[in-house]
Amino acid sequence: MVVIFRLKRRFLFYNSLVVLSVFTVSFLVYFGFLEFSFYITKPGDICPLHEPIDVVYTWVNGSDPRFLRNLHHYIKDKNESFDVSKQRFDDKYELKFSLRSLEKYAPWVNHVYIVTNGQIPYWLNLDYHKVTVVTHEEIFRDATGLPTFSSPAIECNLHRIPGLSRRFIYFNDDVFLGQATYVEDFYSPGRGYLVYLAWPVPQCAPNCPWMYVADGQCDKDCYRWECQMDGGDCDNADEEVVTLEVATEELNEDYDARDRVLADTLQRVRANFYRSFIKKLMPAASIPDAKQSNYLLNVFNLSDMRNLSMFVNEHNKQTMHKDKLRRKKVKRKSFLYKLRPRVNMDVYSASLQHTNRMLNDRYGFRNRRVPSHAPILIDKEMMEELQLRFAKEFRVTELNRVRKGDDVQFSFSYYYFLMSETKQVDVGDIFDEFDTDLSSTWSDREIRTLLTKLYELPLSYATVDHFEALLLNCTDDGEGFAAPTPPYERYIDSKLPTISKNLVTSCPTLNSILRQRFGTSPKYQYEIVSNSESKHVSFKMLNSNISDVVSNLDEIRNDRRKFICLNDNLDATKAEENELIRAILYDFYVSLFPLPSKFELPEEFRNKFGYVAELEEWKRYHSRMKLYLYGLAMFLSCFTVFSICKKRCCQIVNKLFFR
Repeated sequence: MVVIFRLKRRFLFYNSLVVLSVFTVSFLVYFGFLEFSFYITKPGDICPLHEPIDVVYTWVNGSDPRFLRNLHHYIKDKNESFDVSKQRFDDKYELKFSLRSLEKYAPWVNHVYIVTNGQIPYWLNLDYHKVTVVTHEEIFRDATGLPTFSSPAIECNLHRIPGLSRRFIYFNDDVFLGQATYVEDFYSPGRGYLVYLAWPVPQCAPNCPWMYVADGQCDKDCYRWECQMDGGDCDNADEEVVTLEVATEELNEDYDARDRVLADTLQRVRANFYRSFIKKLMPAASIPDAKQSNYLLNVFNLSDMRNLSMFVNEHNKQTMHKDKLRRKKVKRKSFLYKLRPRVNMDVYSASLQHTNRMLNDRYGFRNRRVPSHAPILIDKEMMEELQLRFAKEFRVTELNRVRKGDDVQFSFSYYYFLMSETKQVDVGDIFDEFDTDLSSTWSDREIRTLLTKLYELPLSYATVDHFEALLLNCTDDGEGFAAPTPPYERYIDSKLPTISKNLVTSCPTLNSILRQRFGTSPKYQYEIVSNSESKHVSFKMLNSNISDVVSNLDEIRNDRRKFICLNDNLDATKAEENELIRAILYDFYVSLFPLPSKFELPEEFRNKFGYVAELEEWKRYHSRMKLYLYGLAMFLSCFTVFSICKKRCCQIVNKLFFR
């Protein structure tokens, strides 16, 4: 009976265990189904619409004594020209309030990385799971460039942050948000990448904006290395330019002779005396700069410039004598001035010009604009491709310890790489683009659409007849392309046969025309945001004039835009004014974002360590101490249990092993 009772009890135990296991597995399967279908455990993450997007900041505490010692140690024996001005490194709590704006207006951000030279903001909550401090050593490929004090060098390594999302948004710490911001403000599948541009790239030399370079006319003000020798416009005009200069000086008293020399030389040399005359006709004050540039370009692109010669000659008669002394001075200094770098240009402008020349060499001469002072969305794969395309220039930038004129400007180069890269389009794809009814043939309506893209409007009968003859020649030369014409494909009076895809792709003449017109297309989809500076971006340059600063801050309060940048341009010699401006600026930040963010420690706390290295050393020491304490506690626990249960433990051991 005892044996039967034990068997029953064991059977009931195993039966209960099986039932419990089946119930547990069923519950897990059901719960997993609900989790997969409805995301019941994370209601805030239901059906995420976008991939994770991280944000990256660069930050430095320029008042830190250790940082200042390192900076002075590097620059004290250098005779180079670089930018180490105080405002480049001064901290006025911009990062703190930028994070507050980010939490308020862009809560969808996945994670925030703050790239520093190892410093830690004393107010930063390092226990918050959405923030990570990254040091330069973690992202630089080559440690020989460290320590670095150059923001361009740091920026070209940001995409190497471990764990960073494929697309991330780069913020300067002096940029913050003023309105609700969404991923669609930077990228959307329908519009592509959104590009925010500001003013045109500054002129490369006095009296030489970039629109004059490579415009087909030799401009002596642009014939210098900064302007890439006028883009080659003067390659075949050197002798004539000098001849004109000498002739006007030698014959300055003889107006009739000078007119003859001028009229003769202008026919051979396009030395661009037109430009000043056109500017007289269209004063800059009456036309906005951007529009004026377009108008000037339209004037200079006239096919027959000789129609203006009588007006130009009359204009030059009146101005030649007045400009005589100026031209003599220019002549004496011309060669030295052409070949000598501009030493008074600030480093940012110099690097901007350097980047523009780099882009000109690769993509041709274009009128480019400077990126707005706004956050920029970076694709890591595109950044890798950009740096492979300009490997030498980025290598130089990465090794510059401070800002220099040969730096590659990060956002400027990225935007124009994005907008300038192209891909080859196959003739078959071109055919499909115009085959709107998907019939694999071109109807008369589709051919008409093609003609509007190939030729200038309005289309003449001769143009249409010429293209039809070209299609007929392709049909006569082709073999094996006969196909029935689908219904409603031809007009009543049409004489064209069926224009199939095979026919188009196999006709060399038509191939050449289509490739020339449609053979390349933008590699990346993008859209330039119109009027970004007047609608979306507010950029203010702060100086040491208190009235100007208050006025600028009030303008931002009155018209709060999506992206706001307060750029520090304070005069270091005005210490008292700067301290007051610092207080005014802090009060302005608090008025916009008074509530602390989760990125901050409570007011009464501050970080114990100012550098990541010190924090990591403390963590390692703390981990070792925890290991020692846990080991000691384990040993004491085992010893205590053994001491208390010594007799019972001996009985169990004897029973098991010494039976």
